[in-house]
Amino acid sequence: MLPKKQITTIHKHAELMQSFSSETDAAIVGFSVNLDEKIKTDDFIEGHFRTDYMVICVVTSGFVTFSINLKKYNLITNGLILAPPNALKQLVEASPEATVSIVSFTADFLNKIAVPNLTADLFEYFSSKFSPYWNIAENDAEMVLRLMGDMHNRKNGLKGHPFGKELLYTVFQTFLYEIGGLSKIYAEPVNPYFSRKENLAMEFMLLVQKNFRHQRSVSQYAEQLNITPKYLTETIKELTGKNAGEIIDNIVMLEARFLLGNPSLSISETANLLNFNDQSFFGKFFKRHEGISPKKYRSTLQ
Repeated sequence: MLPKKQITTIHKHAELMQSFSSETDAAIVGFSVNLDEKIKTDDFIEGHFRTDYMVICVVTSGFVTFSINLKKYNLITNGLILAPPNALKQLVEASPEATVSIVSFTADFLNKIAVPNLTADLFEYFSSKFSPYWNIAENDAEMVLRLMGDMHNRKNGLKGHPFGKELLYTVFQTFLYEIGGLSKIYAEPVNPYFSRKENLAMEFMLLVQKNFRHQRSVSQYAEQLNITPKYLTETIKELTGKNAGEIIDNIVMLEARFLLGNPSLSISETANLLNFNDQSFFGKFFKRHEGISPKKYRSTLQ
């Protein structure tokens, strides 16, 4: 499942995709869902590692011992663990019959498809405020695994439906909201407060979601948070894998894609709503991030 890594190695999502036996040609960059993967001897990690992706894992048979930030968690069947990118991880032990179902996704994938209001909520239950291990009830485990199965089927059937990606993204968002709902039941506080850096990241994301139409400068947000732009960028990069400027641009692009999906708005009106000086500047910004012009992007939606 995972190649052997030395301590603090960054394990890339592309490597994870290659290591799963159930991956198909219908892969989507930055996202994977794998069902009932058997853990083999080769999966055990000699050292700790970090990732460039988030992981939600459910044990479907046997038991597995994971280490998250140097603390060991013994997962039995229906045990669920959430591991953020910056956490130190290690697969320590597993029973011979152990299998797991895993959903993994990068910040790029999340920013591409998730609704803006989800970001802060997601960050909360992936933070150090709560234990990463949940021992969930059988009916809740069945619900989580059913959604994982739906995502797996949607991913592998992309070519068979004209709105395959949209349906997959919808199920994925439902999955995240269900995980968020379960967090209110199972996520045990281990620290009543966020770390200073986590709190800063939460404040920054909320500020960006509120002000991105008018403020796209890292220095503007740093000033409101009473820190230097360098410290803000370094902190956001450490916790999310993206720097502060990329977070801002991703949220602007998410809104731009949404607005371009409205045929009643001209491209010029879309640029004005996002507070760009003119349509040309907006077009250059959009093409730099999307790879195509706003006009071309709109044509792909028809």
